[in-house]
Amino acid sequence: MRVGLIGFGYWGKILSRCFSEVPGADVFFIADISAVRREEARRLFPRAVLASRWAELLGADNVDAVAIATPANTHFGIAKAALDAGKHIWVEKPLAETISQAKALHMFAQQRERVLFIDHTFLYDASVRLIKEILAQKKCEEIRYYQSIRTNSGQPRTDTSIFHDLAIHDFAILDFLVDESPLAVSARKNTARGIPAPGEQRIALSYSSGLKAEICVNWCASTKARRIAITSDSQTLEFDDMELHHKMRLHEFPSLVTAECGLCNVDAVRRNGRVLQLPSRKEPLAKAVESFLHCISTGERPVSDGWQGVRLAAVVDSCLLSAETDGRWVNVISVV
Repeated sequence: MRVGLIGFGYWGKILSRCFSEVPGADVFFIADISAVRREEARRLFPRAVLASRWAELLGADNVDAVAIATPANTHFGIAKAALDAGKHIWVEKPLAETISQAKALHMFAQQRERVLFIDHTFLYDASVRLIKEILAQKKCEEIRYYQSIRTNSGQPRTDTSIFHDLAIHDFAILDFLVDESPLAVSARKNTARGIPAPGEQRIALSYSSGLKAEICVNWCASTKARRIAITSDSQTLEFDDMELHHKMRLHEFPSLVTAECGLCNVDAVRRNGRVLQLPSRKEPLAKAVESFLHCISTGERPVSDGWQGVRLAAVVDSCLLSAETDGRWVNVISVV
């Protein structure tokens, strides 16, 4: 499978490594507007064809699939052109900026019978897969709350919103774990003593089943955090992606909730939690790449396909509307 990569920045380099390490894939073509990045690509992939314009890649008949790792506001145009050129496509999240764009890409991929794979990497993480298995096998009571804190210690992005960039990870995980879409969302800036915290948003989602979700995201926090707590009446599943060895814990007691973004009390969690062993330690992105290639070979539908992208775009669009009105609840557009 000959793969062309558009964009050789931070994530493009990681993607190229994963594709090159998976059997059956060949990083054959790399396009980037930066001469410096093209030179770096030449050193790492001396056999690859290099170009400054991504249109040259799409015109190559011997490229089977295209991976898009460019700024978010360029995804729609490049992905549409790649589908028009008959390529299978991998798109870094988010799929598109709006629900109408996401629907168009999903439709194009179906019409052309091409695989449209969105890089929602956490859906291929062993911890998230274990949570899905636990819920499917009824090893955990019906969940009542989903609580997450997801922060970076950097600067706000200028090519997309924090909902497209950080919160969409949790929207994708929720979409994967539960068999329903949210009814309504509320998104508002966090405030400390009446002063907005830079880059921080609190998002609440409500579901017809009674499930409540609370997500705290921040581009400019003091530390990077990736922590999820899924709570029933007497159990809490905790996933802390920043832990090196013990990422998953199960707590057999009513959750202890604090004001810190609604998350379980960390000290109590680590005193009482039972560590759950993960079935695999393989890098989630490598598993995602394997899934992409498998879907191209077999025609199977990816978990993170264009239709999921449409559902998540509806949630993001509603968050943007809510944020404009200081957290007013907004009904999520039905995409059924």
